[in-house]
Amino acid sequence: MRAMLLALVLAAAGPPARAPAAFIDSNLAVSPAAHANGGGCYGTPLVPGLLDMLTLIDPEWAAVDVGSHSAPFSDPITLHGTVALAKINEGGDLPADHEGDDQNTFITVDAADLGFVGTGNVGPHGEEAGQLEVEWEFPKYPLFAWGGRGDRLTAVGRWIWDCGHPDPDPPGSCSLTMSQPCAIDGDCKPPTCASCDPAGTETCVGVTWNYHSELHPPQAIAVTRTGGYSVVHGAVRFGRRSTRTDVWISPDGGGAGDACLVSHIANPLNLLNTECFPLHKPLADVNAADFAFDIPLPPRPRGAKRRPRVRILDRSLTLPRPRVLATFVAGPPPRVHVVVKMAKADARGRFPSKAGKTILAAWRPDPTPVTHLQVQVIAIEIVNPLKPVTPAIAPLKRCAVSAQDCATAPCPPLEGCLSLGGTVRGWEAFVEVNGDWRRLANLNAVLDPVTVQQDLTYDLGVLAGDTLHLHATGHSLDCREGQLYGLSFKRALALYGFLPGATCLNTESHNIGTFDVDLPGPDYGSGGSSATHVTQSVGGDGGHCSVSTDRRCLVDADCPGQSCVVTGGSYKLHYTITKLR
Repeated sequence: MRAMLLALVLAAAGPPARAPAAFIDSNLAVSPAAHANGGGCYGTPLVPGLLDMLTLIDPEWAAVDVGSHSAPFSDPITLHGTVALAKINEGGDLPADHEGDDQNTFITVDAADLGFVGTGNVGPHGEEAGQLEVEWEFPKYPLFAWGGRGDRLTAVGRWIWDCGHPDPDPPGSCSLTMSQPCAIDGDCKPPTCASCDPAGTETCVGVTWNYHSELHPPQAIAVTRTGGYSVVHGAVRFGRRSTRTDVWISPDGGGAGDACLVSHIANPLNLLNTECFPLHKPLADVNAADFAFDIPLPPRPRGAKRRPRVRILDRSLTLPRPRVLATFVAGPPPRVHVVVKMAKADARGRFPSKAGKTILAAWRPDPTPVTHLQVQVIAIEIVNPLKPVTPAIAPLKRCAVSAQDCATAPCPPLEGCLSLGGTVRGWEAFVEVNGDWRRLANLNAVLDPVTVQQDLTYDLGVLAGDTLHLHATGHSLDCREGQLYGLSFKRALALYGFLPGATCLNTESHNIGTFDVDLPGPDYGSGGSSATHVTQSVGGDGGHCSVSTDRRCLVDADCPGQSCVVTGGSYKLHYTITKLR
């Protein structure tokens, strides 16, 4: 990485004010206007059958407003808000339209942007306090740019309805047989409704759909946090009070950002024979416009006469380095307006394909007291690995191309023999300290209780009144997330067969529990100098057998003749907190 100092230009005018907007009606997701030209979501019966589930992912994400485009294309929106929670999807996601798990960032949306929030987000099936999720597959989204609680976020991306969660509540009623609840017209026709008009003329009226609106996926994100930061040898370390803004720009949105996977198909059954991998139709165009956002600054300290100092770090020498313009806006409130010049080609006519930046902004001088802390994560002790005694499907051997059984006969030339099914090893876990995220190492082979040593050091500055916040997210892999990502239905069913394939698709990862610790000053859990802690996760899956209480379990089948008593708390995190000054 390299650092450079930008000159700041004093600007007097602030950004234009925006009036608060009302929530957008989630019923619009299934409106005739949304369905024009293949857009919108499609509802399912109140009691859906197995194949009705395909309707929910045809498409799984539909643009809220295609504007002048035709579905699935739409103009990106810009969203502003504050991070309430960031985590991965513990149960995992549908592999047939994902290359990896989604990272979910729950945003408390600014008043001016509430028009992007669906009524379903605040209804009986809504997110807490009407938040909106920003979702990006985490293999596409580097950890340095993940948000933490309280961080400010600006994101540009695809504004969608999450079609996979229609949640009709309250349901409607059939137009003549008013006592018959319904979600779609098919619920009001024989044989589903035996008392309805035998001519099949009734329709479903008055249903309330609770589709959530999301920004999914983004194509550009800026996350800003305030603490004690400086640049040491090209990396961010402890320093004086400053803001740190991490920026990631990429057209690679994974499955939710690919036109092949988000285009509606007239007959959902054809999804079982559709091949979109490898993905090659990205919806995002990161060069259509520059990425602009504001970095909020703390109040100007007494005696700070100069403009704030801004330093910009490139996150990788292998990434393109678009020009960054930073303009100081005196406010109120004071801020730095940043423009990443993604729409400008270099001297050879090349546009930047991706960009990763970290921007530090600080007043000069700033005597605000900052406490220097180091947090070292030294081990994860896995108490219950959350692996079933009997795997979801039996072990299989299949040729990599022809998918023929290679358990007893060799594969054709140049084809490898794949080992599928059976016991799925591994965990995935991530730990943040005040918004700084790291991945726990060497968890790929987890199968039994084990303590895995770690070597993660967080060097940070905490301001008076703030807490030291440690938070983790993760899951124990099972068949779906452990083996199927990036495989279409067609490919997965060819390799596994229909019944084993369907079983694997339905076997999601397991929740390892919640780890969320806040430690206040003045010692922040250091005991005044240094202290080691062992904290167990709370809740989640797994427990012990009801009679053989020393026997761990995940499901009742792990305890023959008994039941599995769910206690959660599948792991303990070992960490040391040191107060340096």
